[in-house]
Amino acid sequence: MNVLFCEAYNPNSIWLYLVYGAIILVVIIESLWYFVKAYRRAIALNMDKAKLKKVISSSVIFSILPSVGIFIGVITIAGTLGVPLPATRLSVIGALQYELQAADWAAIQMGYTEGLASITTMDARTLITFALAMSFGIIWGPLFCIFFFKKAQPKMLKSTKSDQRWADALFGAVFIGMTLAYLAVAIVSVVFPLESGGLSIASFYSIIGFVSSALVMWLCDYLIQRKKQAWLENFSLAFSMLVGMALITVLNVTVG
Repeated sequence: MNVLFCEAYNPNSIWLYLVYGAIILVVIIESLWYFVKAYRRAIALNMDKAKLKKVISSSVIFSILPSVGIFIGVITIAGTLGVPLPATRLSVIGALQYELQAADWAAIQMGYTEGLASITTMDARTLITFALAMSFGIIWGPLFCIFFFKKAQPKMLKSTKSDQRWADALFGAVFIGMTLAYLAVAIVSVVFPLESGGLSIASFYSIIGFVSSALVMWLCDYLIQRKKQAWLENFSLAFSMLVGMALITVLNVTVG
């Protein structure tokens, strides 16, 4: 116990890498198991193999491209929190935006006024605090699915079958709610800058990333709807994420 809570702790400990490896191994095995079962079931239903291959290839592409942005996020946080913790969170069910915000807010509550960027040393208690902050808020979705989804799904399907507008309204409300939440964070970073010296270019990073990503998404949607570029449907989200992150990276390197 004294070793665990020593004053200096390595966030890249081999033990953390072993935990990360075990979690990823379970996820990979589970994914392959469901993939094989789904593919065999599709063949048993005489589904077109060409269509199945198209679904598989598009799914692989759609998984890889957003992962580039997530990889950048892991590299961004790794300087402070090490590799295993951010990689574990973002490799399973974590979201880049959520993890960064949770870690940043946790740092502020611990007295680091400039957030995650102001932490130079790490101890076990601090690392555990970050792990809890990054995990606690997002764990309720899976728990709800485990205990309540089986009962809730038939009711949801029944309401949407009777009137498709309910399904569209529900999806739209959730999406708009998420968008407004991220927009609020971007505005707060400008109205209440974390830097003690007041506004700086860093205060506008969130809102610049939000607006630039939204514009790229709008452009992709325009090309899909008006120019019949259907192939963009599998890439629009990844492109918008990467352009927003790339713009912020360039600004951070050139302007600071």
